[in-house]
Amino acid sequence: MKKTLIRALALVLCLLLLAPSLFSCDNGDVIYKLGGYAIRADEYNYLLGMQKKQAMVALGYTEDQLDLEIKEGYTVRNYIDDSYSAQFEQSVLILLFSVALFDEYGLSIDEEKQRVSDEIIDTLITYYGGYSEKFLNKRLSSMGYGFSTDTLRRVYQMQLKQDAVLDHLYGSDYSRLSKDALEQYCDDYYMHFQVLIVNTLYKSHTDSEGNTQYVNLTEDEIEIQKRITTELTELLVNNNKDFNYIIIDPTLSYEELWEKYSDDTLYPQGYFMRKPASLQSTTSKTIMTAFALKVGDCGAIPANRYFDGNGTITTEDGKTTIKEGDYFEYGTAIIKKLDMEKDAYSKEENKDFFPSDTFMHQATQGAFYKELQKYENESSIKVEYSNSIGNYSISGATTNELDYYYFFGS
Repeated sequence: MKKTLIRALALVLCLLLLAPSLFSCDNGDVIYKLGGYAIRADEYNYLLGMQKKQAMVALGYTEDQLDLEIKEGYTVRNYIDDSYSAQFEQSVLILLFSVALFDEYGLSIDEEKQRVSDEIIDTLITYYGGYSEKFLNKRLSSMGYGFSTDTLRRVYQMQLKQDAVLDHLYGSDYSRLSKDALEQYCDDYYMHFQVLIVNTLYKSHTDSEGNTQYVNLTEDEIEIQKRITTELTELLVNNNKDFNYIIIDPTLSYEELWEKYSDDTLYPQGYFMRKPASLQSTTSKTIMTAFALKVGDCGAIPANRYFDGNGTITTEDGKTTIKEGDYFEYGTAIIKKLDMEKDAYSKEENKDFFPSDTFMHQATQGAFYKELQKYENESSIKVEYSNSIGNYSISGATTNELDYYYFFGS
């Protein structure tokens, strides 16, 4: 596949460099340029707004919370830009290369996908423009979107061409995506860890009807759980072989200790989670700790959860009653960083971490982008970037409330 891709890129780019008339910038500034193909400012604004909407929905924040501090001196706005910018720029470059390769491969757009695309634009004109494209464009301008109905047509066409190229290279069912590429994607973007939680606050009982009652541990039970926490921390985190172990057996493996003492045993195989863009760009202590650890090492953090059962729990000092929906600390979580497991993405027990179609689509784009990077590194032909790209940011874009739900649902 690499030879096919490289050969096609070489042919199309050489031809484009001899045909500058194909290059058009009648919509103002051009952000990315590849031979005679470009991502224009209006198209870039549309894509930024869509990425911002996806981020806001995923994180559960609203526009008026962008400057809310989630860590000291670090806002939701900072978090969105740090966490999503690299992923966004990668997706834009994939789109740009795909449009060039679509022509070189002589591909066509799926008729059904084209029909759906046209219907979305017709619906937007009807409901947002009162059947008038001109009125819709005025409305988009007044709302600060930075793009028009014609922009939508061009972006939708580019996205359909991208689908056609990825289907051509990897198969519409991903059947031509190699196992090596999938493993590499997992190594690049995922991490594997297990969490041993010692509960020092409450115990639970689930009856035959599935109802769970929560009650506080007795004082004696709390002391035992705290001693277990201390011993596990000394053994696993501090590697203290000389500690006076009176409850746990220090010869047991982490897996055996996890099975015997962990309050959370939902995933015996551990968790497979996407790596954050950086330590700063995650608010989850679990993800932050796992990301920073070396494989085989352990770290300890407070264990927190939401109260979602019946019964009554009070905080350790006995002053606050925890009720349904409350978020509370109930013990210690000892996290162990594990090797990335081979074939993790294909195993039934891991389907919660690798949702089939979503994961395969992301892995396909990742594999494609790697091939593009190799080509750029090996050739003298580079993507040209506008000097104005520094003026754009995801958090600064107008959130796309126009057609997001047509693609991603409610």
